Amino acid sequence: MADHPLSLSAGCVLDVEPAEVVALAAAGGYDLAGVRLADPRAQRPAVVRALAQHPVGLLDVEVVRLGAAPLSDHDRALADVAAELGARFLLTVSDDPDEDVTTARVAELAALLRGAPTRVALEPMRFTGVRTREAAERIARAAGATVLLDPLHLHRTGDDLARPADPALTGYAQLTDVAAPATTPDDLAHEARHDRVPPGEGGLDLRGFVAGLPPAVPLAVEVQSDRLRATTAPLERALLLCRAARTVLGGTP
Repeated sequence: MADHPLSLSAGCVLDVEPAEVVALAAAGGYDLAGVRLADPRAQRPAVVRALAQHPVGLLDVEVVRLGAAPLSDHDRALADVAAELGARFLLTVSDDPDEDVTTARVAELAALLRGAPTRVALEPMRFTGVRTREAAERIARAAGATVLLDPLHLHRTGDDLARPADPALTGYAQLTDVAAPATTPDDLAHEARHDRVPPGEGGLDLRGFVAGLPPAVPLAVEVQSDRLRATTAPLERALLLCRAARTVLGGTP
């Protein structure tokens, strides 16, 4: 099995503050953490303290949502704070179906991060303006960015999860699952934000997906689940999801 560092995604524990995600990642056995910053500059000091106190790195900062408009002050603040925190990636999505506009916006973000340890990671989703892996790769290649691969989103576009990922463009990937992959829900965004299940408890070909990733690409455990949020405390949830992810990885060639 390739050695893929595991990260606790912010989406798994949206009921805690960003700095606490770092502490939960350390207590839960993860190598890295991800944070979602609603007020980047105000939340930065607490995250800095948490990273200094706990032996985990920062995988990503969420989330820049691009549209047809120019980059906002909030977008720029997210980029600045991600760089200051030493995050590996700035998670970015685009709601603009105009590929040229999205490419220009992603390139602008990448330029803001030039010289920093942080790179833009563009995530394709069927319900956004960048729907497919191929579209995200074209944009990332042209803009000097990377691509974030989520097996749920890939599956919902009809992609083959076992298809080898491009090592030059794949920044990191997410590890998640869904109970009924053969049934397409009416609201894909709702499924992604509320109805995921722990890795290995659904029907996605996660072992094939991981086997197709470049060696050592970080894996962010991303399970946004109303059921888990209602039935587990944040630390219990983080531990449960880490165990599930490591079980999947243990069966990956």
